[in-house]
Amino acid sequence: MWNLKYVVGNPAMFSRVTSCADNPMERRKALEAAEMLAGHGWRVWVESVNEPTRRIFESEVEKTHRSAAVTN
Repeated sequence: MWNLKYVVGNPAMFSRVTSCADNPMERRKALEAAEMLAGHGWRVWVESVNEPTRRIFESEVEKTHRSAAVTN
């Protein structure tokens, strides 16, 4: 099972992480929802219920945010 997490809105202005109300969900459903949210330019990722550090999806915005956080 998988958890869908995201940050609503402009990633430069907002940082509050939201968990989808449908969590936990099946892989396919989580990935479909993540793709839709990523299309809005939001930070979004899908992580394992049992291993939160294991992610199977990250939006490009989330990847950029994480890499900037590591270099700072």
